[in-house]
Amino acid sequence: MEIKTIKKEHYNVIVVGGGIAGVAAAVSAAREGMSVLLIEKQINLGGLATGGLISWYEPLCNGEGEQIVFGIAEELIKLSVKYCYDSLPEKWGGSERSGPRNQRYSTKFSPTVFMLALDEYVKENGVELLFDALATYPVMDGNICKGIIVEDISGREEYEADAVIDATGTAAIMYRAGVPCVEGQNFASFIAHKVNDEIIDGYKNDGITWKLRTWQSAGSDMDGNGQPDGVPTISGTDAKEVSDFIIAGKERMFEKVKEWDRFSFELMSLPTMPQLRTIRRIVGDTDFAADTEAVFPDSIGRLTDFRPRFIPNTYDFPRSALYNSAFPNLFAAGRIVSASTRDAWEVTRVIPSCAKTGEEAGKLAAEYVRNV
Repeated sequence: MEIKTIKKEHYNVIVVGGGIAGVAAAVSAAREGMSVLLIEKQINLGGLATGGLISWYEPLCNGEGEQIVFGIAEELIKLSVKYCYDSLPEKWGGSERSGPRNQRYSTKFSPTVFMLALDEYVKENGVELLFDALATYPVMDGNICKGIIVEDISGREEYEADAVIDATGTAAIMYRAGVPCVEGQNFASFIAHKVNDEIIDGYKNDGITWKLRTWQSAGSDMDGNGQPDGVPTISGTDAKEVSDFIIAGKERMFEKVKEWDRFSFELMSLPTMPQLRTIRRIVGDTDFAADTEAVFPDSIGRLTDFRPRFIPNTYDFPRSALYNSAFPNLFAAGRIVSASTRDAWEVTRVIPSCAKTGEEAGKLAAEYVRNV
């Protein structure tokens, strides 16, 4: 049976992936006067920050009281707590009810409330949303991307575009377009959110709401601590491998649940996506290496390091890490940008960096559209 492809609308810019990087890219391009379609395979925005339950907005400061990251990244940290609790220090907008975890410009937030706020944010900025739609392949004419093939309830559809931003977190579009890519490796992570009697009693004593939603790990942390014996790391680029990763994580969590008093807790949320950190990234015109001494002529500013052992390190980030110029109208945003070391990838994969690179990718796409 021949599968018909339905021709759909044309947009100046299509952004694939509605995580933080995709949201920032879409809003940035729309503010540049572009018509923008943001395609998300789930039904909520925010990616790992929301559906992935990694509900901590990493620092915008260097750990010595100086703010380093601004722009859409700062808009989004404020949005993340506009309608819910926060854990901001007073210097960064917190109050006596915030109960800050530390003195950095970072915060805990409600992933569910942030999902709702992100919808309003992108729509108010003129971005069109397409939910529950899987972007499968780029439509290529040589090295130029002419649009995106989408599979959804309507069937197979083709959306045309002048420029495309890949914010998938897997580099799925750029990889399938032929852009050179490198695979990462991931530990067996699985985090859910839990509340129990002890946590509720603590809230009654101090009134700090963010403490009600605690992370419950059933696997490894980002450094491999807690990695189950005999379980290898995975790239996250093989479907069976990813499915096994998810199943094993849920099984480990369920074993914990079986040990708890069933009247004393609630498992509030399970992740709705695999909690993989470094899957696939592009080889761009310039590699970001998280070198404190490096300075780039095409710098978009500096990124901060969220890891305590690297405070107060900050790193200059090159615009040319967002693309491979052999593919002139394809741009990367978020954790798929060109980062040549593991430390560099750790820096680029977190929320502020995703917002920063997304914002710049949106500007790049708009510049391309205006100049062709």
